[in-house]
Amino acid sequence: MKVAILGPLGTYTHEAAFQVFGSRATYEQRKSVADVFMTLSSQVPLAVVPQENSIFGNVVETYDLLRAADPTFIRGEITLKVVHCLLVRKGVKLHQIKRIMSHEQALGQCRSFIAEKLPSAYTIKTSSTATAAQALLDNPLDCAAICSSICATLFDGLEILFSGIQNEQSNFTRFYITAYTRSFDLPPFLTSRCERKALVRLSAPSPSFPDIDACSYDITKYLKLLDLFAARVDRRPSLEPKPFHNVYFVEVQGTLCDARDAATLEAWTSEVEKAITRVKHAGGLIDLVGLW
Repeated sequence: MKVAILGPLGTYTHEAAFQVFGSRATYEQRKSVADVFMTLSSQVPLAVVPQENSIFGNVVETYDLLRAADPTFIRGEITLKVVHCLLVRKGVKLHQIKRIMSHEQALGQCRSFIAEKLPSAYTIKTSSTATAAQALLDNPLDCAAICSSICATLFDGLEILFSGIQNEQSNFTRFYITAYTRSFDLPPFLTSRCERKALVRLSAPSPSFPDIDACSYDITKYLKLLDLFAARVDRRPSLEPKPFHNVYFVEVQGTLCDARDAATLEAWTSEVEKAITRVKHAGGLIDLVGLW
């Protein structure tokens, strides 16, 4: 099984994907979330993309790509606790470190550790945490990288000097598992869950004359017509050339069920589709973009 990820290998997206797929999959590395989405096909049927961080909020690029008329289909989720580590080449001591490399978010999330342990060190921004770890192999011994512990196993010659160096210990990132089509048959280990969810893309039809002073067109009646528990609602500007016309991503949640009963997913699918039909009959613009 091939799974596309936001690369390179050693990123937190790779770690999250490995947490679910392990050695059952080979991982196709891509440079951006857009590249990951474009990779999805019958040859690479699944992908893992970041959706939200508990400190920094939504991953805007993921939601912007989901605005498209025919997006990839979300089939699951992964939540990963982010544990930043300070990696060095084997044998390097703390007092030798003069430069610290990492993605800018990771550098920010470890600001307190850097100020306490390495106040004189220069910070260098890289495109990803894994890129920083890989760069250690080609840099002098005065360099360190902030990244995931998985990098210590991926790149020979590196070791963990400190673990759990992030400012906030409650630091989690949630990822979506996406498929190139809704009809793709998921492996059994991805379908045996008790909590059912769905993601719908919702917007109100544009009025015949746009009111540029309005912040949004009213969607409250459509949310009521869904009549499902809305676990979260996220907003992005619509792709329509209308000022302040927004599209909403509503994640709805079903009740706990017996995951061993295959009919439960069918029942949840039917419930979601009925809700979508109610909104469409009332004139709302709505699409199902995820079901798991």
